[in-house]
Amino acid sequence: MPSYRVQLVCRHMDYAKWMVTDAPFLSLTDVLDSRFAFSCSVHGLQYEKPLQAEKTKDWQPEEVGCTFEGCVNSPIDVVNYRPFCRDHFIVTCQGQLETYNQRLKEERWRELSFELIEQFIYDCMRGADRIEHGDGGLDDFQRAQLLNIILAAAELGRHLRRSPRKAMTIPLRLISEKPLDSWQEDTETILVSRCGALVRSNHSVKLNQQLQVLRGEKGQQARARVAWCPRERDTRPVVAIEFLDQENFWGMDWTTSEGKR
Repeated sequence: MPSYRVQLVCRHMDYAKWMVTDAPFLSLTDVLDSRFAFSCSVHGLQYEKPLQAEKTKDWQPEEVGCTFEGCVNSPIDVVNYRPFCRDHFIVTCQGQLETYNQRLKEERWRELSFELIEQFIYDCMRGADRIEHGDGGLDDFQRAQLLNIILAAAELGRHLRRSPRKAMTIPLRLISEKPLDSWQEDTETILVSRCGALVRSNHSVKLNQQLQVLRGEKGQQARARVAWCPRERDTRPVVAIEFLDQENFWGMDWTTSEGKR
């Protein structure tokens, strides 16, 4: 399995870190263009592209199989350095996300390896995105599972006590004030959480792009960033957003399992 040594630099340019990651399905060019999770001692968890990277060993693909017990299928991606086929990638990510969120809810996160969680978050988001775009045999339910994995992993990355995500349709307006590319769009949510949402959008956006979010019926406004967006906007018109200045934009009681409004 190929291993890459990558140098990650804080966006504030005051912290740098070298780390080694196994990436059996990525070339060196892909690694340099991928975002890795790492923790800056000053500014916390970040997702950045490597300043530089180098391959440390070769990989023989015929030696690798799905590591789920009893599975004979070929792997499609990795989770914490373990290769899985498509179905077991989904099952493994869902199960591990539930475990992490339960421990966070019980305030048992200090028992966990922070670096392992960082790698898991990165593997979930990158792997789910690659599978969602590269596997033409997915049905709508499997695509929904992958999108939910991406949103849940993005939430976990903030290391806050999380509430369950709710499948809710809430009308809202997205506003982009980006120079030379300003637009407004009336749309709706697919999933909501305390810190963000998965929303429908037919406009082209980029990762970390900032948007204004308006709720017409309540007159609320918030700033948000794009936490995830698909590469091909025509076939998958959704984006995941994360609020930058709101703790409870949806007005729900997230201390209950029902998340009552």
